[in-house]
Amino acid sequence: MGRKRINDLLEQLKENQQKELENAATIFTVAKVAVNELERQIVQETPDLKTPLPALSAAPALTEKDELLKLYGSYNGCRRAAKEHGIKLKGSPTWKQLAAAFSYAEALKLLAKSYIDSYPSSEIKGMIIEIKID
Repeated sequence: MGRKRINDLLEQLKENQQKELENAATIFTVAKVAVNELERQIVQETPDLKTPLPALSAAPALTEKDELLKLYGSYNGCRRAAKEHGIKLKGSPTWKQLAAAFSYAEALKLLAKSYIDSYPSSEIKGMIIEIKID
């Protein structure tokens, strides 16, 4: 094979790859629209589901050490605040662990509130539910 033929084949390969990417994007878009429509139909057909529960992002936005210091003044102030928020930590957690604990606690509270609002029950009034993460 000559150099020109090899270059032509490489160019054709690049074009084919580009077309495959465009096709994949189109397929993804169609699938996403279909999934959204199915979710909408499920919500409409489920009589006891008043509102769909919010989707959580892949991970909560992590609080930073500077934010914690600004809010609580010191490491010990942050530990006290964690305890007041129902966060129990073993030993002496690092700033990163404290930040993650506050971030996850906030995300879990939002999820729990949405769930309780969607499925209210007078039987849980005054209840404290702890989530242990090992």
